[in-house]
Amino acid sequence: METFAANLDAGGLAREADKSIPLITEIQRFCLQDGPGIRTTIFMKGCPLHCPWCHNPETQSRKREIYFYADKCTGCGRCAQVCTTGASRIVKNAGGQICAVDRSKCLGCMKCVEVCLSEARGAVGREHSMEEIVKEAVADLPFFKQSGGGVTLSGGDPLLFPEFSLRLASRLKREGIHVGMETSCFAPWKVILPLLGAIDLFLVDIKSMDAEKHQSVVGFPLEPILKNIRALIMSEANVRLHLPIVPGFNNSSDDFQAYVEFLRPFSGRLTGVDILPYHVYGERKYEFLGRKETYRYKGIKEIPPRELVPFAKALAECGIIQVSIGGMVGMGTQRGLKPGERR
Repeated sequence: METFAANLDAGGLAREADKSIPLITEIQRFCLQDGPGIRTTIFMKGCPLHCPWCHNPETQSRKREIYFYADKCTGCGRCAQVCTTGASRIVKNAGGQICAVDRSKCLGCMKCVEVCLSEARGAVGREHSMEEIVKEAVADLPFFKQSGGGVTLSGGDPLLFPEFSLRLASRLKREGIHVGMETSCFAPWKVILPLLGAIDLFLVDIKSMDAEKHQSVVGFPLEPILKNIRALIMSEANVRLHLPIVPGFNNSSDDFQAYVEFLRPFSGRLTGVDILPYHVYGERKYEFLGRKETYRYKGIKEIPPRELVPFAKALAECGIIQVSIGGMVGMGTQRGLKPGERR
């Protein structure tokens, strides 16, 4: 019997079967923008897309990484003493000395994180057992029930770990928890299909309706994603679309019109659409990860929500039941809240 991940070859992406538990960057509680109600969001580490504006760059790589907070470093040298590869080293600076990171030599052993007394280093990606994750989620069950919330599997992209995501979603549903999944829907349909019975709400990103731009900027073909979105909707899954709007990439009137025309035929079947204006919240993460030079949106201003009101009105006028700017869905207003319920 084929495993899910053995089939991950869309857009030239070929991966071996992966039964491992993904690294988790964060289990974030009391989230209000990752689906309806109060939610606990589980961020898995690993994503096949390469969005240059990504505000969670720590979830891009599957591998464990290190945050380095230079302003907290005292230059004590403890990290350099335990590092066996020379990745942690002492360098001179205006204030005397500081312990820097040569990430090309780092093996991710996290010994430097363990001995740092000033909390200048942090581990990005930790192993969590299924039981640990479920236990943390169940602790917030009263808040979920009161607000119409639940747990959202996010990342990165949970579809990189479909077997794990299926097992986790099934466990959460047995606890009476509504389960959402944030995904780009990049994987072949036969990978997604087994998840239909376990995921109560699919929160799917569409980065652009321009195939050439999607491929060149995001690094992944658009058509497999749109094909999967159509299949999800026609399968009567609960689907809510996220449209991240990024300056200079997809914020023109032509871009907005393309979204409206694509969504119009499915308007009555969608649970809703969230327009997500570009923001700079993740900018400093690139610095902490040693990737400051790779962030191409430094200095780009955020999009004021008022500029997206005409776009939101156009989506509403084509029949979409619920449209938000910013992803704040509200408490108990989302259709399909109960685990397993379908429209």
